[in-house]
Amino acid sequence: MEKTLQEILDFSDSLFDVVGISRHKDFGTLLIVGLESTPERDLDEFGYPDDKVQLLGFEKHMAPRLEKTIGYIRDRGCDAETVGKHGYPAQGQLNLKELAVQSGIGKRGKHSVVLHDRYGPRLRFAALRIKGSFQPPARPALKETESLFCRDCSLCLEACPVNILEPYRMTDVSKCLSIVAVMKEQLRAWGCMYDWD
Repeated sequence: MEKTLQEILDFSDSLFDVVGISRHKDFGTLLIVGLESTPERDLDEFGYPDDKVQLLGFEKHMAPRLEKTIGYIRDRGCDAETVGKHGYPAQGQLNLKELAVQSGIGKRGKHSVVLHDRYGPRLRFAALRIKGSFQPPARPALKETESLFCRDCSLCLEACPVNILEPYRMTDVSKCLSIVAVMKEQLRAWGCMYDWD
């Protein structure tokens, strides 16, 4: 099964910008995948058909890759499914940022967003549950889960317009302007993870 897991990781790595494996007490083995959100591949695009939030960016860019990955995993005799719609768990179900840090994909910034050496804060994550009797590959425990880039800097804490940031955590997620349903231009102006303009 270890060979199969490595094959799954290698295949996923060909489709996504980052991949990692994590274990969760309720979900078992999780494949955490991430794509960089860019103006050309806007994973933060959303809409409101029928008064329901629709993750258009995830539907366009993440879902097809997840479907290919699920097909690949099933061809190897294992079962897999997305956690939530397009791999985006329902609120309170899983913390993808925490799982990305645990799997070694990146480190936590003071603004609570995962920072990656190459993609900075622009990664968006999804999760696949892999059903099988294997363990994630052994890797050394992270000595630091917090980003070294943030040690001597607190600009994001000072700039937060709703004052909900404390070092490496958000005190009230419901007030975050990246989450609040406002116009996209405002999201780009205020969201911690947006630095395109």
